Amino acid sequence: MARTPESPDAPRPGLPPEDRRSADPSPAPPPVRTDPALDEHQKRGVSGAMWTALLLGLLILVLLLVFILQNNVPTDFRFLGWEFVLPLGIAMLFAAVAGALVMGLVGSVRLFRLSHRVRRLEKERTDIKRALG
Repeated sequence: MARTPESPDAPRPGLPPEDRRSADPSPAPPPVRTDPALDEHQKRGVSGAMWTALLLGLLILVLLLVFILQNNVPTDFRFLGWEFVLPLGIAMLFAAVAGALVMGLVGSVRLFRLSHRVRRLEKERTDIKRALG
């Protein structure tokens, strides 16, 4: 007489009904594959972007100099109890520099937070690779 395999739902002798499910082997999880390109150092062409930023900065500098030369009218200013006279173009240049410094500070905080998150995710990725491999 040929033996037929038992169905997984068939009762097994010696096991209580609640233990029958835990005795069944569960299917293995599919293998996780990682992208090896993510492990390589990312090389980006910085020279082109640097030249573009340099040329744009020079253009803005020339425009600022023309603005300052055209707006050299002396103007009275009061700031935190100080009173002084500056040409209007110079005062607006100081305001633009102060705004750029504030935005640079905000951008630096954002970049610091993003780099911290990237380092944490890279550490987590290496831990996952170590556990898998």
